[in-house]
Amino acid sequence: MTAKVATRSGFFLYMSLGFLAIALIGFSPTLFLPLARGTFVAPPLVYAHGALMFIWLIFFIAQASLIRVRNVSVHRRLGWFGALLGIAMVISGVAVSLHKTHRELAAGGGDVVLRQLVNNLIGILIFGSLVAAAIVLRRDIESHRRLLLLATISVVSAAILKFDQFFPAIENPDVVFLILSYSLLLAAIAHDLVAYKRVHPVYIWVVGLFVAYDVINPLAFQSAAWLRVARWLVGEAAV
Repeated sequence: MTAKVATRSGFFLYMSLGFLAIALIGFSPTLFLPLARGTFVAPPLVYAHGALMFIWLIFFIAQASLIRVRNVSVHRRLGWFGALLGIAMVISGVAVSLHKTHRELAAGGGDVVLRQLVNNLIGILIFGSLVAAAIVLRRDIESHRRLLLLATISVVSAAILKFDQFFPAIENPDVVFLILSYSLLLAAIAHDLVAYKRVHPVYIWVVGLFVAYDVINPLAFQSAAWLRVARWLVGEAAV
């Protein structure tokens, strides 16, 4: 998607490989091992969404590799495939979230399930917004690649949520999620400081929004307005 290459840095390639490793580890107990045993059962929609997620991670690796070797022309042509892939991920993510919500409500889930739906959809909105911004700013190389990095961090957050199963002694699994998620963000900021002696404005604004969301979210999660939004969404889906 970019018109030229700024710096031949391996950072984005190394991060992309790290994202794939996180996804493979995080989903191993609940997806890959059950698949290997033949015990994983889910609707086709769930398989499709999972496949799209891993295609995105592989796509990110491929794009970072192309920039690393300065093959900009192929990178640009593949970029529009990435735009379509991002749209497909948003659509499938919304569909899976609604499917999961209806399933859990039918099983006796209560208001927590409805409130979690809003959280999931906000996460999908964040990913879609970052990808859209990256497309709009594709000629601004430094902003473009950082926006896609942040979008991919939001994707692997689903795998990071699964890491609490590796730390059963920790009473509050949200601590594990926050530590791992912000470690990725801090690594990106640290790279900027080391390589450029400054932090790019994209990181400042987007990470600031992430922090604000994580601070406000626990309060909003308990609000009546949050619950009304969730009920409206489920009602709309049922029509």
